[in-house]
This record gives sequence, C-alpha cells and structure tokens, in this order.
Amino acid sequence: MWVIERRVSGAVKAIALDALTEEDALAELVLFDRDPASYRTKKQTVLLAAEQAERAAADAVVLTPELHKEFIEHARKEGLNKEYVEHILGNYLSHWGVALNGRDMREVTLLELRKMLKGWKTAEHHRIVALKSFASWLREEGKLHRSNDPTLDLLVPQAKPEKSVRVKGYAMSEVEAVYAEVPSQLLRDTLCLRAKASMHDTEIARVARGEAVLREVDDPCGIKGTVTFFHKRGDDHVVSLDAQAFAAALRLQARKRPLTRAPALLMLKRAANRLREKCETPEEREKIRVIAPGEIRHSFSNWASDYGVLVRPTKQGLPVEEVAAVMGHRSTKTTRTFYKRVLVPPMIQLPLNLIHPEDPPIASRTADLNDSNEKSVA
Repeated sequence: MWVIERRVSGAVKAIALDALTEEDALAELVLFDRDPASYRTKKQTVLLAAEQAERAAADAVVLTPELHKEFIEHARKEGLNKEYVEHILGNYLSHWGVALNGRDMREVTLLELRKMLKGWKTAEHHRIVALKSFASWLREEGKLHRSNDPTLDLLVPQAKPEKSVRVKGYAMSEVEAVYAEVPSQLLRDTLCLRAKASMHDTEIARVARGEAVLREVDDPCGIKGTVTFFHKRGDDHVVSLDAQAFAAALRLQARKRPLTRAPALLMLKRAANRLREKCETPEEREKIRVIAPGEIRHSFSNWASDYGVLVRPTKQGLPVEEVAAVMGHRSTKTTRTFYKRVLVPPMIQLPLNLIHPEDPPIASRTADLNDSNEKSVA
C-alpha cells in the first residue's frame, strides 16, 4: 500500500492511496502537493460523484404522474373551469410528460422544448400554456427556480381572431332546423340559452349546478326573467331572458347537472345526418353542417348586429353617469363596482323561432306553483 505523509498547517496527514505502482503513487503525490485541501483519492472521487448524483436525483424536477396529479388538484382548487383543467392542462401536460421522458426539467433547454413543439402539428397555444402553467406552479412551490426554468422564454403565440382564419357562425335557419330535429330536451334547452342569451359553456353549467340565481320578472316588454352570475371580483353579471329561454334555464337548474360536450356533439351529428336524409339533391345535402355549440355565440353576435331589437324594461331608470353625478363619484367605475346593481338589464330580441313539437308549454314559475298548491288543497 502506498501512503502519502505530509505536514499540512502544522498537522501530519496520512492518506492511503489506491495506486498499485510507484509510478501511480508519485503521480498522486503531485496532485496532492498541487492542492492539499481539495485532494481526493480515486476511490473518494468516485464516492463523492455518486453522492452528488444521488442528491441531484432527489432534487430533480421530473414530470411524473404523481406530480401531474398534484398540479391538476391545485388547478381545481384554484377554481378553474373543470373542462379547461381536464382537456387543456391535464391532457396536454400528459403529452409533455411523454415527450420529456423522465428528464429533469432543469436540464432541458429552450431549444429542446421548441423542437418538441414542432413534433406536434396542432394546439401549439394550449401546449405552451399547459407547460408554462405547470412550471409557474413548480416555482410557487419552491421546486423550480427561475434560473433553471426553461419555459420562461417560451412565448405563447398570439391568438388570431377566428374571423381572420375562417368564417364562424350559422344562419338562423340552420339553428332552427337543427333545434327542430334534436330529440333531447336537455340539448334543446342548451341550444336555446346559447342562441337567445349568448351564454358560455361555463355559464350554462353554473345555471345547471345551481350556482346562478334565477328570478322571475314578467315585465310587459317581453323580459320573462333574469339569471345572475356572481363573480369573485365582487360584481354581478345579470342576463335578461325571454319566456322560452327562462323556461329552459329553469329546467336545467331542476336537472342539477349540465349536458357534457361528447353526447351533445354526437346528438348534433345525428341531427345533421337526419336533415341530410331529407334533402332531395346532393347540393342541398352538402349545405347541411354539423352545428358546433361554441360557434352559436358568434352567430348571436352577427344576428344581433343585423336583426336584433333592444328591449328595455318598462321602468327604464337613469343612466349610470347621472347616478354617479348625484352620488358625487368622479368615475362611473366606482358606482358600478360598489353601489350600482342592475336588476333587469336590456335584452336583445331576435327573430329566431326555436320550435320543437315535444317542447313543454311555456308557463311561469308562479303559475306552476299556484297550480300545485290548488291541487294539494283539492
């Protein structure tokens, strides 16, 4: 065994070497003399490297199924839309997990992320949003530092307006034809709220889950009722509905759960096929399109611009600017945010005829309650 003995800072050091020959031992002695404080034998160097690798593996930031699940639970607790969490964050983050293949995110470069994105032909925007949201959560949790986060300079592409890419929306006659062909009352009610009140998926879901307040109005102007959505920021969003839309909202709320996307699309495809079967010429059949529920909101905007009539409540009230002036507010924003609450906003009336032979007759909730009370008394 070869041993190095040297006096360092007044103390004698004796280091057993791994060398097998005198030549190797002399080479180790040269390394020791060069920097005694940091000298390590070959065996010590191997052990130190193994320890460092073990610590690095323990600190590694890897997109594992467990970490994926933890992030999705966090997103749900933040109150994000259920479909957005599942279909955007959850779905595309799973794709990233496969592409990263167990790699430590701290060692991934921006160039590598861009190459991975080029391997996918669609949904670049959603994929980047999912990964950046995940990295942002990791930083909040202290699991990833900004200095080694490869997503910081990964830019989300600016979304192009749909109208610059393709024409969206439908003619009123198309929606009317599909409504008359759909057998499901639930789907017809959903289409009605989209077409007549321009409601989002999330708003319709909130109505169904009882997270919105329905109030009967029966205003002579044609406004049957209102639906109020409460927001975290403190202000309310109130939508006025005609008799048909208000009845649809009541049925949805009684059901207590909304119609999910997959069965809705399936029923709309079947309705389009039945309409095609009724056509006499190939040209007519080609014109029949499958209605995409999300595009009815675009249709509403077009219909309102071309054919809409603004219906105001009988008691019109004063403009918010005049109310703010009387209250001494310099900005109408203060009045709107902290004081003003519109109980019955104006409604856009459209020449849209949604008719189906199986639709129940439209009756007021008050009339229904009186009928039930009379029956119970009898």
